[in-house]
Amino acid sequence: MTVALKDLSEGQAAVVRSIEGGGGSHQRLADMGVFAGTRLKVVRGRGPMIVEVRGHRLVLGHGMVRKIQVEPDG
Repeated sequence: MTVALKDLSEGQAAVVRSIEGGGGSHQRLADMGVFAGTRLKVVRGRGPMIVEVRGHRLVLGHGMVRKIQVEPDG
């Protein structure tokens, strides 16, 4: 089952399944290392979301986290 990244809570881990929107969103996220199959963990869920990807922390705005569909772990 997939959900929007914005719906995850702090501490939850997930795998990116798809990214909605135009090519600009895809390219920006790909430049940050986020694409289908990427594992991530929510570090902070309020305000701009902070996620950890491959040992790096990324800050993602509200609009971006609505476009990222993930499959939560567990």
